[in-house]
Amino acid sequence: MKWDELTSRRLASVDRGSVCVLPLGAVEQHGPHLPLGTDAMIARALADRLDAACCDRLLVTPGPPCGCSDHHMGFPGTLTLRHETFLASVVETIGSMFGHGFRRFFLLNAHGGNGAIGGVISERAARDWPEAEVVFATWFRVAADRLRPLVEGAYPAVGHACEFETSLILALRPDLVDRDVIADDGLAPASPLLHSDLLTGGVAVRAVPFERITRSGVWGKPSLATAEKGEAILKITVSALKDLLTAYWPDAPGIAGPGPAAVNGGVRSHAS
Repeated sequence: MKWDELTSRRLASVDRGSVCVLPLGAVEQHGPHLPLGTDAMIARALADRLDAACCDRLLVTPGPPCGCSDHHMGFPGTLTLRHETFLASVVETIGSMFGHGFRRFFLLNAHGGNGAIGGVISERAARDWPEAEVVFATWFRVAADRLRPLVEGAYPAVGHACEFETSLILALRPDLVDRDVIADDGLAPASPLLHSDLLTGGVAVRAVPFERITRSGVWGKPSLATAEKGEAILKITVSALKDLLTAYWPDAPGIAGPGPAAVNGGVRSHAS
């Protein structure tokens, strides 16, 4: 279910034990070949497919218009919010839903720059609404172990506008991919101790403006991307996300048991 597509009366009848899913993405440069809204598109697609896998019983809410992308401001097109603004937007959205009687909130993140403030959001919500259960998770961390066998390129392969993100947009919106300018880029750190990508976190954190580690805005190997790989990423990730919801809220509507037969790469077709 999509929150903003329901009428007020219909929303009033939704089970208050339902899980509210808030997609969190970004609007920022993704190299010369991917659209600025890549992360937002991925977040929404995963939320919709997760809902389909849960019998359309999740409540997918609108996410903030952009994310925390200050490290990409060296490239044209990036829109960014301060951490304080992003936190306020998400927390106040949770507060609105809490005011309508919902208590279970899953913040589905698709942008690395939102990660640090994501933990703070969860802590703030737990302080402000002790009865609420707020889970923040980033898709490529949740499914990392299951996704790793799909990586074809050597490090750095899956970082930004990379093998994985390009595959996802080829699967979701191939019309928005400029295939003629796809090129690998990105400088790896000198020490293996500092290696970090979508699937593997480093042992330390160092914030670096993106223009210092890439000429084009790409960090990875988009030349290895395919739509088929994108569909595989979506399928694996949705399964991992559903497992996560099942671990937290096994009694939530639509969570228990397998979802309906899926078509179109995991999105169920239904008449309106």
